[in-house]
Amino acid sequence: MFTYMNDLFYKYKISFNLFYICIILIIFIASPGSKIPFIFSYGQQPEFLSQVEKVQNTTTYADPNNNYTLQHPEIWKVEYKEPHIKFGYPVTQLTLPDHVSIITISMTDIDLDEKEFKDGFLVFYPLILQERFNNGLEIINKTLKNYTIGGHAAGSIIFNNYVDDSLGIIKGLFITSVFENNKTISITYTSSEKNFDRNMKDIESMIKSIKIDPK
Repeated sequence: MFTYMNDLFYKYKISFNLFYICIILIIFIASPGSKIPFIFSYGQQPEFLSQVEKVQNTTTYADPNNNYTLQHPEIWKVEYKEPHIKFGYPVTQLTLPDHVSIITISMTDIDLDEKEFKDGFLVFYPLILQERFNNGLEIINKTLKNYTIGGHAAGSIIFNNYVDDSLGIIKGLFITSVFENNKTISITYTSSEKNFDRNMKDIESMIKSIKIDPK
């Protein structure tokens, strides 16, 4: 009899210990600071957390003419293109991994000071874009409030442009600013309607990282 009671007690003791351990594990897993995904949920099939934050390594690009530097994801392809005409200006082109999203950056001389730039941006720069994209440009938004470049106010224009029946419509962002040394930087980002917003976080990080050489 004593042996039977002892065995029974031992079995209950093991069951209680296992129950206690399970409770501790559930509390630990469900705690806010836990790094273990909580995969048990009443009335649902077990599932693992599927959202993984993407971490991209960045690299520094220095303009060969020492006008500016910027940071960009190292998986972007960078090409420096010399002007095709004698009095033209070089262009830096960054191509994103989707191969349809492209950024072009140019820095040129300009006969405007910052005040004249701010006064005329909302009127004249949309007209400049109309000449550059002459296949039916649609201005979606234009403002001087969303961006700065190197501590200077920058104007931005978001637009749609119909290319042709095969390519359809591209969506674009044009940003420009004028500096004390009568230099202006122009950044144009174009992509498909599908990919435009997906890349905006990286695009905006790149813009914030731009440092202008004060020469």
